[in-house]
Amino acid sequence: MDVYAAMKQIFGLLILSLFFVSSKAQNTGFLDFNGYYDTRSESVMTLNILANMENRFQYFSLSNFQGHEPSSELEDLYSEQNIRWRIRDTSSFDLTLQYVLRGGAKNDDWRLGFRWTVSSFKPVQAFFKKINFRYSFNPMMIQFRESTDPKFLTLIEHVYRLNIAPKKLNNRLYIGGFWDEAFGNVDGKLIFNHVTEHQLGIRMYKELYAVTEFRINTFLPNNNIGLGYGLEYKIKF
Repeated sequence: MDVYAAMKQIFGLLILSLFFVSSKAQNTGFLDFNGYYDTRSESVMTLNILANMENRFQYFSLSNFQGHEPSSELEDLYSEQNIRWRIRDTSSFDLTLQYVLRGGAKNDDWRLGFRWTVSSFKPVQAFFKKINFRYSFNPMMIQFRESTDPKFLTLIEHVYRLNIAPKKLNNRLYIGGFWDEAFGNVDGKLIFNHVTEHQLGIRMYKELYAVTEFRINTFLPNNNIGLGYGLEYKIKF
């Protein structure tokens, strides 16, 4: 068994162990199902999972299943599996371990970094709460990939959500999304790419939302801007 296969098994066992240890606690979180059609003739299904566990641990995953034809067939997989650990009960900082799975051989990543939830930072917490805005950023300080040397500061993730007029609209309307800044080095030159999605959602009934997304992915050689629209359903626990 190679080192990366062992790391995958250890990571899976760690997640299972955290859920087992926390099974008797009243954990909180959600399952978030999304189905989209993209104007670039793509079908996308996304599953987000969040679980807040004991001892300041948090599990979050994002999994995209994508098809490149105007049909319901889904082929490609991109998934981020995250374990976060808040350094203190009252802290706005988490240590993060991320495992990235992609379709194809020898292109999965392990990343280590930290997340700063700016909207929970005490000096500005009241202001962010007043405007119903949440924001965090997560620099990935080191990245490991099979058959390549470790890389440093490869990615910065920005995540935000704004609830619009929550009292008047009974929390029915929101804008949220992310912006991933990716850094690379080719022949001694700094290469910058980004992936960003900005979602407008309106709650139609209970936890069923109609959503539309503006998307940019500069990793794609062409046709890297698209608009997605579909449905979202969230199960909270």
